[in-house]
Amino acid sequence: MYRSRGVLNVLKSISILPLLLQLLPFLPLCGAFVNESSLSSVFGPEKLQAFKIFDDEQPSQISGRSFICVPLFRVFSLELGPNVRLSADEYVAVSGDHPALGFWQLDKALPLKEQDKSRSKWYLRVWICASQRFYYRYVIYSKNGKGKRILRSWEGQRVARMLQTYEIYRSPGLDIFGEAYPSSVGGGFHLERGWLQYEYVIELKFIWLNHFDIAEIASNAKYRLILTPLNVIDDTRIEVSRYAYNQSAFRAQNQRGVRYSQGSIVIFRIYQPLDTYNALRLSLYQASRDVQLSVGEVYIFPEQIKGSRGILQLPIFASLQNVAIGEVTLPYLVIQPMPKVEAGNLRASFHHYWPDNWPTLDVGYRGLGASYFQSSTSFTENTIESFLAVQKAKGDMVQLDVQLTKDYVPIIWHGFGFYTSDRDRSIRDRFDLRFVLIRELTYAELKASRVFILKRWTLQEYTHLNVKDVNQNNRIFPKLSEVYEALPKTLGLLVEIKWPQIMASGVQESTQSLNKNNYVDRILQTSIFHGCGRPLIFASFDADICTMIRLKQHVFPVILMSIGRSNIWDPYMDLRAQSFQQAINFAQSAEILGSAVHVENFQSKHQLVSLALDLQQVLFLWGNDLQDVHLLEQFRALDVTGLIYDQMDRVGPSNWKRSAFFRAPQLLEVFGAQCVTSGNSTTIPGVKPAKPTIWPKLR
Repeated sequence: MYRSRGVLNVLKSISILPLLLQLLPFLPLCGAFVNESSLSSVFGPEKLQAFKIFDDEQPSQISGRSFICVPLFRVFSLELGPNVRLSADEYVAVSGDHPALGFWQLDKALPLKEQDKSRSKWYLRVWICASQRFYYRYVIYSKNGKGKRILRSWEGQRVARMLQTYEIYRSPGLDIFGEAYPSSVGGGFHLERGWLQYEYVIELKFIWLNHFDIAEIASNAKYRLILTPLNVIDDTRIEVSRYAYNQSAFRAQNQRGVRYSQGSIVIFRIYQPLDTYNALRLSLYQASRDVQLSVGEVYIFPEQIKGSRGILQLPIFASLQNVAIGEVTLPYLVIQPMPKVEAGNLRASFHHYWPDNWPTLDVGYRGLGASYFQSSTSFTENTIESFLAVQKAKGDMVQLDVQLTKDYVPIIWHGFGFYTSDRDRSIRDRFDLRFVLIRELTYAELKASRVFILKRWTLQEYTHLNVKDVNQNNRIFPKLSEVYEALPKTLGLLVEIKWPQIMASGVQESTQSLNKNNYVDRILQTSIFHGCGRPLIFASFDADICTMIRLKQHVFPVILMSIGRSNIWDPYMDLRAQSFQQAINFAQSAEILGSAVHVENFQSKHQLVSLALDLQQVLFLWGNDLQDVHLLEQFRALDVTGLIYDQMDRVGPSNWKRSAFFRAPQLLEVFGAQCVTSGNSTTIPGVKPAKPTIWPKLR
């Protein structure tokens, strides 16, 4: 009797009893609920827990979901495809936008149960009280030593799986992990790598032309490399990527190791739990027919890996001997997770959200163009005034440059520094100036500085634009947060993160002493709190920054900026930046959105753009040559993703385009989901409230 009264209280609180009385002739299953004697046989205490949230709701807090509750017994049935193999410590769960499914939180996702010994089939039976359609995704996770769930992979389709309430009567069918709505826009097969939360990553990178110097072995010798953790107790995972067109993805190590020769790009990625430090052994072999001959071993100890980045110079010891036979030079990168406040959720991923059926986008270079070293625009580059002028010219996006001051304030400026002088000093020529780096000044010191630009061997002072009045849109050094707040969300942003590179000659573009993880975190935090809800792509000439942005979050996409092969600039030492083909390989390896390459790489070879587009990567082009209207039209005909160029007010779309692309309200709703995904908001601005599900007609 107690159980029967409990059910009646639930039915009363969710207002389902009148509905069931009306639908009694059509719903024999629900009709049984009205008979009090049969209520206890239908719902037990454990099943009523699915409805408990509706008992606790106050009348003044009733939401759209509590309008009508349809008791739904859902069977989740999942099969892993042939390309998905679980390790012993991996499990499957389902998460969704319903309370019973954990509200997109990984730690609240419902684990599925194994159905066979091969662990390829999984299922779950659960009662859900649904007032409208709900969405869900499947995830693969593991647990660390503290019991925290580690997200390994999850379904990243643009449209999550959906279940209507009237599907209570349908067979649940069989879901294939990673494949949803294969014939629909936004569907198909797509898996996302999890973002870092309770792990950190070390990358050991063979990305230069020469890394090994071994006595009596030629520099062009061919090796096989095997990386082994020396502590087998913890949860260390190692993956490796060897660059080749459409074969650059990270994968588990082969037992025979990975092939390496001079000029190859090979990257080892080591996942380790936080506060875990592991020693590693790199073994070198030379292949001789079917036999691998051991060359030597390299040992990497935890205390040798410091900070966020560095270069290791380590001895190579002959196998089983304490004799050094050579040396290896090996750059490394350490990627830490974002602060916990930016943990994110499983609602959506924007890493690859850039549909290939969108038109070619017009992107203003630093606004309407560069102004300090060439007179291409009447507006000062990288100012809010110049950015707003792009919108007036009906441009779709703006490219801007961001870097950090000494006190980690993100500001907009292209160069790594500028020329300055004391306030009261008279300036006659450039020898009266000193060059100062942005990273050497706090934001207050930056705003108090005199600013000079060397322009065609003449001096021009811009101090009058370095003002503290935030209402002036033409001032230089605006904060990134101020740019986000000043620009409309209908104007897309391509935010290039500045970081000095090592040239092929060994000379550095500039110096940088700021911690790289903190550097990237501060820019991402500013963007989450001030810039979400708009079309926004991060970009950088530094491939490591692209990797860090990819692994730290899933709210904003990122692309690699690349000069490629050029007769204008000196090449970088990093092979990933020396050609368009390697930029494509990096984008696939790092699982980023794509690349932005200088147009010089496509002179008389325009069809090369298909190398990226065929892999469903985006491709932006940039360069001074794109001020030619005819060249712009040629690349638009090839469906490149975007064109970044100067003088948009003269050669841009204002004379033929009706409106900028991102003014469409539907797109604002799409990108508004970034704020919800990042945890910065609980609702999407401008979205209409969901309506209760309408039951279909029954014959």
